[in-house]
Amino acid sequence: MINAMLPGFGGPMGRHAAPRGPWFTPLLWVLPVATVLFLVLFLRHVPCVQVDAANPINAYIRACYSDIQVTYLSQGLGDGASPLTAETLAFPPLIAALILIVNRIVFAVFGLERATDGDLQPAIDASVAFFGVTVVLLFIAFLVLAFAFTRLGRDDRARSSWEAVVVAGSPIVLAVGLIDWTLIPVALTAVGLVQFARGRTPEAGILLGIAACAGTMPIGVVLAVAVACGLRGGWGALLRFAGPAVATFLAVHLPLLLNGFDRVYAFYHGEINKELSYGSLWYLASQFGLPIRHAGSLAFVLLLLALACLIAYLYVARRRPRVGSLVAAVILATALFGPAFPPQTALWLLLAVLLARPYRPELIALTVTQVAYYLAVWGWIGGALTPAQLGPYGLYWLAIGAWWSVAAYILAETVIDMARPQRDWLRTPDVPDPIGGELNRRERLVPLPPVEEPQPVAAVPARPFALEDIYRSPAGEPEAPAPSEGPEPA
Repeated sequence: MINAMLPGFGGPMGRHAAPRGPWFTPLLWVLPVATVLFLVLFLRHVPCVQVDAANPINAYIRACYSDIQVTYLSQGLGDGASPLTAETLAFPPLIAALILIVNRIVFAVFGLERATDGDLQPAIDASVAFFGVTVVLLFIAFLVLAFAFTRLGRDDRARSSWEAVVVAGSPIVLAVGLIDWTLIPVALTAVGLVQFARGRTPEAGILLGIAACAGTMPIGVVLAVAVACGLRGGWGALLRFAGPAVATFLAVHLPLLLNGFDRVYAFYHGEINKELSYGSLWYLASQFGLPIRHAGSLAFVLLLLALACLIAYLYVARRRPRVGSLVAAVILATALFGPAFPPQTALWLLLAVLLARPYRPELIALTVTQVAYYLAVWGWIGGALTPAQLGPYGLYWLAIGAWWSVAAYILAETVIDMARPQRDWLRTPDVPDPIGGELNRRERLVPLPPVEEPQPVAAVPARPFALEDIYRSPAGEPEAPAPSEGPEPA
């Protein structure tokens, strides 16, 4: 009875069963699983969409907060404002351009009126339509991300990976997928890594350069891939990747730089020197009476020092790390050292874990801690878990410590995998790196010893079998028969 219930409650596979066919391919399951999950995510956010100007909604209590509608109203997009020409650049260039395009589509397709002074309802109506169109675009980005992971599996053969289903059904996406536009740079990053895994290094540089224009985390991903190219492929591979990436990044930023260099500089300066905010270890220290001045600048300096030490060690020790391990190390270190930890950063951590250590314990621990932090942070911001409300505010502190500890453990294991490649389960003698692309053509994880050619054996001429062969000695001489027992002759 126990044996009948073991493999997935369906019993052991029969002798004549063949685990092949359309039902055994991830591509069949990615689309329905991702669609159902995103539909539930959208329905979960519907109660938090404000449709009446006189009836504000407390999204923190309902745990369905989203920046999409809030940003639309606060930036005055319903009044005709443009995120690309505002006094301050509040979004990465690509996201700002996307917001502008969606806003124009909303007014062109739905025929909405511009908001007037003193009347907020037209802006609310436009924000609802803007939220709906943005959800469709984010759903497309989510599908792209899920299907990209069918090609980011554990080997470099043209076989689909079941890790795509893990992405399509991830509770992390269900929790934080619609907080803001983070799914777009994550999807672009995944597609860029797919191109790199297929040996299309210049195309990968272009796509990751575009991703870096949609978020700041892909800048670290570009750095990680460039370091991997330098350590394993030499200057040629480094230039083939970094050249298109940098050129694409500058080309997208060029119109903004010509229009207002100060705004672009202020945006990235603000990203480097972020203020202390929710979720980080620095914020937790401030809650215990240890305020830290200029936490953003300090965190950025410590991050650079940590990454510099890691790269120097890999170079001096002549290590050849996997691309996924380096990307994960940069993402995890950025999240751990950052002065703030927005809940949507969990999407980047999910990407990092699937690239570096896609094992069940790590995935379960990351999912549990990130979903718990997602719930705790809204309780803290809403006031239910703060000391002023006499709530169990220790739960929020515990949530911060839990996610930080899990991320630090995964980072430590990733670094150990790079230092001791023989313990990295994703490496094989034939495939040193599942997403190494052209870097795999230059190396093998375990060089095979040369095969010695067998020495030719001299042919022995055939002859009839003789009785003396039975008594042949090792030297080849016939042995004399043993004397018979008995009295010797007189």
